[in-house]
Amino acid sequence: MGLKSYTGRIYSEGERKYSYPFRVYSLPARDSLQGRLIISVPKKLFKRAVKRNLIRRRIKEAYRRNCGDYPDLRDKDLLIVYVSNRILDYEDISRFLAETMEKVR
Repeated sequence: MGLKSYTGRIYSEGERKYSYPFRVYSLPARDSLQGRLIISVPKKLFKRAVKRNLIRRRIKEAYRRNCGDYPDLRDKDLLIVYVSNRILDYEDISRFLAETMEKVR
């Protein structure tokens, strides 16, 4: 299954949670031992790829540092969509992501 069709499946079938600045779609992992993580930063909000990549890197690092606290999320496929129109610093992203992971649990 390609990434586009898989992302569409998570959008349509996944459970949705919203916690500023993220919208998270989760679905139980079915075809892998460990869940996947997909991070989306809309081009509509940030036209420059440099800014989108900066936000994506900050989210990846925050997830990597916080994922040990939520072992039950390793069995889920997650799609994290950044919905804020501001670039938040790493500390804020990390704090907000931890709050969001509590809701997704």
